[in-house]
Formats: sequence, structure tokens, C-alpha cells
Amino acid sequence: MLNTDKLCPNCMNDSGGERICPVCGCDSTEQNGSDCLPVRSVLANRYTVGRAKKRNGEGITYIGWDNSESAVVTVREYFPAGFAVRNPDNTVGMKKGGEYTFNEGLMEFMDINRQIKASELPAHMPVTDVFEENGTVYAILQSISAITLNSFLKKNGGTLKWEQARPLFLPLIDTVKGMNDLGIIHGGISTDTILVGRDGKLRISEYSVKNLRKADSPLESELFSGFAAAEQYTSNMHTDAYTDVYGLCAVLFTVLIGTVPPKATDRLQNDSMTVPSKFAEELPRHVLSALANGLQVLPENRTQNIEAFKNELVYAETADTAAVSRKPKKAEEGAKKSSKKQGGTAKYVVISSACTALVFLVIVGVLVGTVFRESVFGNKASSEQSSDVWASAPSVDEIGTIDSGAEVSAVLFTVPQLTGKYYAELADNEEYDKFEFVIKGNEYSDKFPRGQICAQSVAEGTGVVRDTKIELTISLGPKEIKIANVVGLDETNAKLELLKQGFLYDNIEVLEKYDEDREPGSVLEQEPKYGTQVSAYSAVKIYINSYKGSTDSSSSGTQ
Repeated sequence: MLNTDKLCPNCMNDSGGERICPVCGCDSTEQNGSDCLPVRSVLANRYTVGRAKKRNGEGITYIGWDNSESAVVTVREYFPAGFAVRNPDNTVGMKKGGEYTFNEGLMEFMDINRQIKASELPAHMPVTDVFEENGTVYAILQSISAITLNSFLKKNGGTLKWEQARPLFLPLIDTVKGMNDLGIIHGGISTDTILVGRDGKLRISEYSVKNLRKADSPLESELFSGFAAAEQYTSNMHTDAYTDVYGLCAVLFTVLIGTVPPKATDRLQNDSMTVPSKFAEELPRHVLSALANGLQVLPENRTQNIEAFKNELVYAETADTAAVSRKPKKAEEGAKKSSKKQGGTAKYVVISSACTALVFLVIVGVLVGTVFRESVFGNKASSEQSSDVWASAPSVDEIGTIDSGAEVSAVLFTVPQLTGKYYAELADNEEYDKFEFVIKGNEYSDKFPRGQICAQSVAEGTGVVRDTKIELTISLGPKEIKIANVVGLDETNAKLELLKQGFLYDNIEVLEKYDEDREPGSVLEQEPKYGTQVSAYSAVKIYINSYKGSTDSSSSGTQ
């Protein structure tokens, strides 16, 4: 086995024990930040941790070394910014008031990576191991030599022909569809999260917890401008498969046209997307139509799922497929009938020249004159229709006049209701930056769930000056909890139900039992029993059915 002390922690090549790595030039004595795992930490008695390479609101990514396989790996640690702390013994703790958000994300992080590990989808960055340690969860990814699609485009002229892009993207599209079918939305599809391997294949990386991909989430969000859909910027709209349709279309638009689409929130105000006539003439009609329908700003006007998008993009099944997969739109007043699809779907993109009039309608003159703007991505009328859903600021003729003789007085700010909120909701929120919050302590409460604010030192509605200190008391939840019934749920949902009640994640023990007459993977029993009054600090045991289904039955019959 290779002596890991001689591995460069930055590139995991053998440095021969030299301080300065002869391969990458890195100083091997440099350490990670204080909130990261130290260099050369060992996880699961198998993986040696190297330098921290990236971090976002969900966690920290390290380069690592698999001591069993003697191979470079990527180590992803769940460490949500603002909700996690690094203890002196390198374990991960939870910040007070953020326990539920931390644990909810931990369960989701574990589930997503286990799903990727178990899947046979063609375009994933492969996950080879998922395990719990140090009070958090780690995912180990196979290290594949690759660069981002963004870097690839910069090195290869900025664009690809459709004939080049088509075989590259089909496995990627199938992978996104497969994850959507499992109920997992990426939400961060972009030219920075799609990788081009040395083998020439595209792979999608950075599947993350859903809170990372919403601008208004409690986590420090990570959105990719131009690729993130409008619904990711507001709490009034939900993300779904159509969110990943938008991301894929934005990436394809960038690959084929050479420019990133405008930010979705800007398009809501003024939809100014354009396609130069050069590309409008070269690209197949059904490709442009698929992009136009998939890049509709409002989700109700957009292609609703990946399967419908793929059919339209590849097989040009626009008329029949769209009628089923796309929700009906309201007809625009004054729109020309010839510009609508059968079934009330989005407009076809009509591209041609006088020489190809037998195949396409002749609109090259319009394309050259208007750079394809109105015929593909909406005109003024459609922009105005989209803006109806969004509140606009009222117009004001003048703000007012200044009384030069008025006495200067302190501006007072009204204290909001803080009880019932989680402390994390107050951090980095402009609505609350006028006050100073201090956690006074904790107390049991039958009214407020564990982690919520149950008392505030300054009453709601009081007028105070800026930076007034407000002391907060955090609820420990009820002193005793009537334990919920989790029998019949799967492991993930059972744990979430117990976490919602206020039980500690570390106190939930998962055991196995075998029962061929019950649902595989479901909870067969729980201790304490449903309805028992117990402390929130009590240990809870759930027994998961280890029966795997018909495979177990057939194998047991042969013994």
C-alpha cells in the first residue's frame, strides 16, 4: 500500500515526501481552514482527506485518496453554512435554532447520494460510497478527469453544431429524466455543473439538497444566473421537472448560440432574448422550437417534463406530445392564428429561406431584420402577459418635499413578531437587519416546536431605534412528547417525522427485522410505541424490514 504521507494533499500524486510538490507546486504543509477537516484526516478507516477544493451552502468538497483501491476520489461532506460548526474533535455540531434545517438537509443529502450510487443512469458523476461519521454524512465520488462545459466551450470556439451536441446531450437528458422520475430535481443545471470527461462524455455533477437551489431558502443558496428558472427566485412558485427543463434548454442555448440567456428575473420584466439570423438559418426547426418552449419564463407556459422536451428536441413530436405534457395557455389577444401550435401549445419557430420554401415557411427577411426575437422567444404582448402574475411597483409622481426647519428625530422601527420563527430565518435577512438579536437561553414549551423562538424581550409592535438588542428564548419543545406512529413509513420519512417532533438525530437508532408479509424497507416496529409520552432526549428505535421482495423469496426457496 502506498505511504499516504508522501501523497501531495493538493493533487494526490506521489511527491516523494518533498514539501513542494514536483507535480503541482503546492506546499504540502499548508492546512485547510479551521471549519474544514484537517489535511490527512481518515474517514471510515479508508479515505484520506486532502485539500478542500470547493464549498457552498450545502457542504465542503475535498480531494481524497481511497486507501483500499489506491485511487484518487472526491469527498463531499455535508456541512451546511450557517447551520453547522466544527468541534475541536473534528465532529460536526449543529447551531442552536437550526437543528431541523440541518437534519432535514442531512437526510436529503444522504438520500440523493444513495440514489445516485444505486442508479445505472449513464451521465452521473459516480457515487461509490455514502456513510455517516463525525455527526454528518459523507459521499465519495469517483474521480474522473474532466473540465467544465464552460471551459470546454472556451477552448473550442464557443459553440458546437447541433450534429455535435446531439449525441453528447442525449445520455445527459436521459439521466436528468431518470432522477426526476425518482422525485429529485437538480435545480443547478449549468455549464459549470456539466462536465466534459477526457473520454468525451458529458456528466452532470452537484446534485444538491433542494434548499440550495432556492433564493429564499434558509441555506446560503447557489443559483447560476441565466440557467436558473424564475421559480427558483421566489417563494410564490414551486420547482419541479419543468425547472430542470429550463436549465437544460439554457445550457443547450449557450452551446448552440454561444451566449448565456439573460437572467430569468430580468426576462420577467423585459424578455429580450435573441437568436442571430446565422444560427436561426442553420439550426433545425424542431430544435429551435424545443428551446423556445423550454425557455418560457413562466413555468405554466413551459414544457412540463424532460420526456416531452426530448421528444420535441430529437423527434419533433411537438403537436401530439405538447397537448399532453404542457398545460394549456391563455390565448393572447391579437395573436396570429398561424403562429400557434395545435392544442394551444407554444408557437412554432418558423425558419427558412426562399430557397427552401417547400420545407419551411419563408421568414428569413424577418429573422435578419429582427434577429429572431419575436418569432422565437416572445414579443411585447407575451411579455406583458407574463408580467400579469408579478406585482409591479406603483408609479409615484413625486416623493415629497423637505421641510428645512423640521427638527431631526430618531427613526423608529417596529419590532416584528419573532416567536414561531427559527433563529436561522433572522440571519442575513434584510427585514431584520435593523435589530440586534441575542439568544438568552432555552426553555421547554408546549406551544412552540423545538428550535423555534418561544419568547422575545421586546414585544411585537414596539417602536425602537436601530440596533436595539432583543433577547430571544429558543424552545426545547414539549418536556414530554407523545411519540408519533412511524410504522409503515420508509426509513427516511420515519426519521423526518421524528425529527419534526423534536427528537435528536443521534438518538434515532435504525435496526433490521425480516418480514415477507410486509412492505420491503418499511418500519415494522418502533420503540417507544406510538402514543407513549417520552422526553425529546429519549432514544428511539425503528425496525426496518430487511426483506427485499421477490428476490429474497426466490433465493430462500432454493436453499
